[in-house]
Amino acid sequence: MPGSTGDQLRDFLRQQVQAASDEAIRSGGQVSAEEVETLGRLARLVDIYQAAQPPPTRQRWPIIVVLGGTLLLVSALLFARVAETEIELELALSEVSFVLPIQQVLTETMELSTLGVSGLRKIEMPRARNREAQTLESFNGVRLSVASEGKRQGSINLASSMLPAETHVWMRRTELPHLYRLSLRGTDSELQADVNGPVQVGFSGGGIEQLDFVTPQAVIFQAGADEIDLDLAFLDLAKSRFSSQLSANDLSLVHIDEFLEKNHSLVRRVSTILSGAIYFVSLNDQERKLRPGEIIQFERSQGEFRTLRLQDNHIELKFHGRVRGLSAGLDENRRNLMPTWLEWMRARHSLSLLWGTALYLFGLIAGALRWLGRPI
Repeated sequence: MPGSTGDQLRDFLRQQVQAASDEAIRSGGQVSAEEVETLGRLARLVDIYQAAQPPPTRQRWPIIVVLGGTLLLVSALLFARVAETEIELELALSEVSFVLPIQQVLTETMELSTLGVSGLRKIEMPRARNREAQTLESFNGVRLSVASEGKRQGSINLASSMLPAETHVWMRRTELPHLYRLSLRGTDSELQADVNGPVQVGFSGGGIEQLDFVTPQAVIFQAGADEIDLDLAFLDLAKSRFSSQLSANDLSLVHIDEFLEKNHSLVRRVSTILSGAIYFVSLNDQERKLRPGEIIQFERSQGEFRTLRLQDNHIELKFHGRVRGLSAGLDENRRNLMPTWLEWMRARHSLSLLWGTALYLFGLIAGALRWLGRPI
């Protein structure tokens, strides 16, 4: 039967009022006291019935949707992390590796006391006072050392060289003072060392010979298909300079040790960080100190070296760039260091975040009060 009992009572009362009105019109405006009393009893009956009815049931899904959306929003801000961030590194390292994204000069001219080069395809030795010029292809490596003859002192300068894009570069400290190893892979370019005066020359698998270069001459090293290693012993580390504003991708602060045993090999990752800090530029230069030996890794990095300098017992590095997948630790102990969206918004859009949060809470409270049927 359509309609509730209360609706039927209201319809019946309306019909009775209409009938009384019609009767009053027919009788010239006269309504009997009995009819008025009957209408009053019906009106009170309707009021009693309506007062006894339970309040209408409110649907719960709107509040569930709102609370669920709020929970998702807060979770995203607290736990979701930005895909890429801008950082600066100030580090002291025992080793660093990177990839040259474009063709560029890696080093300025370096004054050396000893230069050892291995992994070569060809060596072109210039003419000396006691030996003719020669091209050697059967030797894998050569070692040049400054010598003296009377009052004459020899010199060795590693000339600046243009390296092609995608050259992989390693620089590591050795156990000997002022001795570093520079390794290059992915280059078939020529490297050059300028020699003058008495210089000792030793070839791999051969003896040592002292040559006397009367005028400055160039020794040409032709890199092979594999990795080329340069052992650099400096006369003065203060003059060991890399090119300024050197572009670098795929920065690595980890050294890989591999130990070979009878049945298997053991690979271990070791941090090369001695000290330093990371500065999150997008978080108003928020600083994070790094502990010695703490493993820091990037899924991807792209930037430039503001400083890359060799010191007595470490490599000084200042890097600025954008990184992805910044993390600390290894495997199950690995921690994501990328900023959360909440941290990023608080640092970059703090006023917008404040007003947006206030408006959202006001709308949420107003909607709840309206849903509860209370005045705002």
